Amino acid sequence: MERQREATISYPQHRPYTQSGARTVTWPRTTLAVVCVAVIVAAACFLYVWQGTRILALTAQRESIKQTTTSIQEVNSWLDFQIGQAFSLERVSRIAREQLHMIEPTDVRYVHINPPTTEK
Repeated sequence: MERQREATISYPQHRPYTQSGARTVTWPRTTLAVVCVAVIVAAACFLYVWQGTRILALTAQRESIKQTTTSIQEVNSWLDFQIGQAFSLERVSRIAREQLHMIEPTDVRYVHINPPTTEK
């Protein structure tokens, strides 16, 4: 039996696939919880800042569109005025006299029309 005891060699117990002297790092649960909470708070802060920036950008865009709309309305009212002047009776009369050499009638003749009689 002594031979059997001498024949057995005891190997040091070590972890497979680890380098000698290397340690595995395990984080405690509280550290993981703190990191998760920190990530959530950072995400909420980022969302808040992004949301404020987006609101400012959209407000500036709305004001720009409002200004463009106002200028377009001014041009539209000016064009309505120009159309009104182009088709006014005074302008048509002036063009008829100056370019077409028309004159106003001097003798106005009226034709008397009898009202229709109703038969009963």
